[in-house]
Amino acid sequence: MSTDNEASVIYSGRTLVRARRRFNTWETWNNRLGGGPVLVVRPGSFEVSAPQGMMLNSRDLVIQSIGARMWLDKVGWAGTPLGSKACIRVAGRDQRSRRVELALSPRDGLNNAWQALLSSGVAPRDGSSADPR
Repeated sequence: MSTDNEASVIYSGRTLVRARRRFNTWETWNNRLGGGPVLVVRPGSFEVSAPQGMMLNSRDLVIQSIGARMWLDKVGWAGTPLGSKACIRVAGRDQRSRRVELALSPRDGLNNAWQALLSSGVAPRDGSSADPR
């Protein structure tokens, strides 16, 4: 039996997540625990969650699409070029109104996630609806 939340999912997929921290550094979310982080896009919002094992609380960010911006970029380990990956960078406010910036590299490529975020209401930073291909 499907719930309204399941029925309204535009996109769901595993993704590499890097979160921006102070001093322009990036933290890579653990990609091994529980299968790794998941991006779930719904109309009007998207969620990035990651199980952290039995000893730590799971990470769960819900970001409203309206007011969020996205653009294509490459982000590496701790903000360096080392291990850089093509990604969708998204900046917005989480469920506690904190400003967050994430670099998302979906396992199935950038295009499906980009189109889903665009459909949910996230605006490209430059105002275009550029296709990431």
